[in-house]
Amino acid sequence: MKGSLSKKGTYWYMIIETKDDLGNRKQKWINTKCEKKTDANKVLRDTLVQIDNNRFVVPKKLALSTFLLDWLNNVVKNKVESTTWESYELVINKHVVPYMMTQLKNIQLIDLQPIHLQRYYESKTAAGLSGNTLRKHHANIKSALDFGVRMNLISSNPADRILLPKKEKFKASFYSVEQLERLFEVCANTPIESAVYIAAHYGLRRGEVLGLKWDALDLKQGSISIRETRVKFGKEVVVKKPKSESSYRTMPLIEKLRGYFEMLKARRKSNKASFGKEYHDEGHVCCWPDGSPLKSEYLNHRFKKILSDNNLPPIRFHDLRHSAGSYLLKHGMSLREIQVWLGHADLGTTTIYTHIDTEMKNSTAQKINDIFSKNKEHDSYKNESEGNND
Repeated sequence: MKGSLSKKGTYWYMIIETKDDLGNRKQKWINTKCEKKTDANKVLRDTLVQIDNNRFVVPKKLALSTFLLDWLNNVVKNKVESTTWESYELVINKHVVPYMMTQLKNIQLIDLQPIHLQRYYESKTAAGLSGNTLRKHHANIKSALDFGVRMNLISSNPADRILLPKKEKFKASFYSVEQLERLFEVCANTPIESAVYIAAHYGLRRGEVLGLKWDALDLKQGSISIRETRVKFGKEVVVKKPKSESSYRTMPLIEKLRGYFEMLKARRKSNKASFGKEYHDEGHVCCWPDGSPLKSEYLNHRFKKILSDNNLPPIRFHDLRHSAGSYLLKHGMSLREIQVWLGHADLGTTTIYTHIDTEMKNSTAQKINDIFSKNKEHDSYKNESEGNND
């Protein structure tokens, strides 16, 4: 492949032969952005090598914001769950695109450099976003730019060369068994009683609790199966599969809950008789008296209010899941056993409870220390006694 240089105004331009989208050969003038011919010659040589290795990308006018929105709506939307897409959409539309259009003056995709992304993360850090949140932003941005590389719109991914914000270790909030017992008392006879009671005993996610149906409960065989979840997507409620393969799980019925489920079943039968044709028979365990399923926003709001009204420490509903993991560990279950019970995809997620494990080990170490300290005192006393006898 041959090329030449020609100067226009301040800069030198490369004149090279390329192919258009239909494979037709054509001459392309490309600005080297070099004022010196020696510098332009180097750019030309590097470009010809890229062309020979089929790695050269012909610069095209395509705004980064336009590219990101097209990727979001036409690539991602067809590949992920609707709720996952919603999280992508939040990052791209609320954060990335507005920044690129204002701070970088709607920069072209081909002109994007690592420093631009580095400045984006610094700006968002200064605005108060956590390192963990910005790592999620980075995952979205990198995925989009990887697609740009595959489509031959850019030659390399600038997101591969930036310094990521420091990852912050997540520390779960949780209730003690005593606090949970108090919570059960103050939630009794409220619309969210069953959701709280089941979540705290089984460590279910909010969507798993709200998606639990009677056909997933086998009171005779003594089992409970997690098959689907109910989550909010925009203004709509979406029923979908559990979070991961490990989230599909069947667990033995906790004997203490057998009577509770039987009571709920009897209450359901009574409500069906009372409401008659007005009863919404969708089969949900956690529901209103007329059978209508609870909504996640109501559950969150009522849960928060009950804690506040009863002077209980503020936690999220999801923290009942963490509470279950913590009391299981404190009562002798291994992290692997807890992983299976809670339906974590990998053991790494379950290690959020290791701080509890450390507390237990520290307590054990102190007990051992106290044991041997007493022996040392005994030996010291014995030696002194023998000395006195001499």
